[in-house]
Amino acid sequence: MVADQFGLEVATTRPACAKAVDSYYEAVLAYQPFRSWSAAADEAMREDAACPMARVLAADCAFCQGDAAKAKDLLENLSKEVEGASGVWSWRELRYVEAWCRWVLHSDPAGCYDALSEVVSRHPSDLFAVKRGHIMGLILGDGSRMLSIVQPAADSAKTTPPPKYLHGMWSFALEQEGQYKEAERIAWEGFSFEKELGPDAWLDHSLAHSLYFQGMGRLDDAMSFMKKRSETWPKEDLHPFLYTHCWWHLALLYTESRNFEPALTIFDERLWPEGPEGLAQGGDPQVQLNALNLLWRLETRQQAEAAEPRWRRVLQGCKGLSLPKDGAKGTLQHGDLLLDILLIRGLCVGAMEDAKPLDEFLTAVKKHSEEMAAGPGGAGGRAEAYRDIAQSVAELFRSDLASAQTAEKRSKARNCILELKPHWGCLGGSEEQRGILLEAVKGPVVCGNPQEEGSSNGGCYLL
Repeated sequence: MVADQFGLEVATTRPACAKAVDSYYEAVLAYQPFRSWSAAADEAMREDAACPMARVLAADCAFCQGDAAKAKDLLENLSKEVEGASGVWSWRELRYVEAWCRWVLHSDPAGCYDALSEVVSRHPSDLFAVKRGHIMGLILGDGSRMLSIVQPAADSAKTTPPPKYLHGMWSFALEQEGQYKEAERIAWEGFSFEKELGPDAWLDHSLAHSLYFQGMGRLDDAMSFMKKRSETWPKEDLHPFLYTHCWWHLALLYTESRNFEPALTIFDERLWPEGPEGLAQGGDPQVQLNALNLLWRLETRQQAEAAEPRWRRVLQGCKGLSLPKDGAKGTLQHGDLLLDILLIRGLCVGAMEDAKPLDEFLTAVKKHSEEMAAGPGGAGGRAEAYRDIAQSVAELFRSDLASAQTAEKRSKARNCILELKPHWGCLGGSEEQRGILLEAVKGPVVCGNPQEEGSSNGGCYLL
């Protein structure tokens, strides 16, 4: 056994394998581009193809890049070896295999979270387990899970300096639990170590969240901060998701300030450029989510004319990935439930011209919800809430409704979305990302509050 950067055993006799494992942790925690993930995962497997940690991370790398078949093959083979691996693999590695099997093989993010939570309880230095557990909480839209898994790491960490990347996860989890001022305090504490540890774009994003929900009085602070920090977001060194997501935050602040020109400039230059650059970047579902989310906000604020060609551009780029193409299911379709809702909103724009893509996607969503309901991923009414929100968003926004039907159907759809408020988290994502649903029923939002009922107190508006 060789120790990794967290001081925990990796079942390999080859230090170079453990070094590559460390490189993979760093690539994920730093939100480096996928090429860095792949390079580290491939190197670990070259050094020791029998190492369970290297194999789990190879599965993680494949699954996150949309190659579910490769990930499943790796994990199915690992699961067959578990029974005879006791005493050879570490307890932590066995829990890792269980966690990733839950996530990838059984579509059970809650089960994955539970296994990772066990790891962090015993080994709070394991920031990779914290990060993946953090993401499971985000998939489930559950801030309490995010905070619960990061808290042991925060409680046990040294403070001079703390582990890099801890404060970004900690601050974000606090914000998702509504502790906005404490989230801001922890974020600034993290920034105080930047000289020793280097920048962390996830920490930038976490502070943006905490300032946003403190109300209109902090909106200018958030905007000023993100504009300054944008100098530290090199496109070539950041994962496309986080690169576009940080810019999305700044564009959202412009949009809620009704300063639409810079928001549209960010869209065209950062979120979804025209031509091959935009298509290449938009191959990531989370990039699609960022772009579509901003377009929804712009459309809510009477910017339909500017948004319309951009909707078309993004939806075209989603075909074959998160949307079907030529009758075949997209390779990444239904991998993100919140993205599905955004895609429906975009398809509604063109329904007057051609309703078939919208109706076919709604049918696919219904089928996916039925598949979810049959397994652990749909537990607690998650599958049914996803289905009903999708149907209601379509009824509310589709452009092909006859005028005689419009008022009644839209009123009913708004009421349905409103009634489902306790279940919005089923879609995953953050409170700020799910603000689109609040806008669907209440109109334009500023700092988490509908404008007509907004206050300087901020916070996530509870219907």
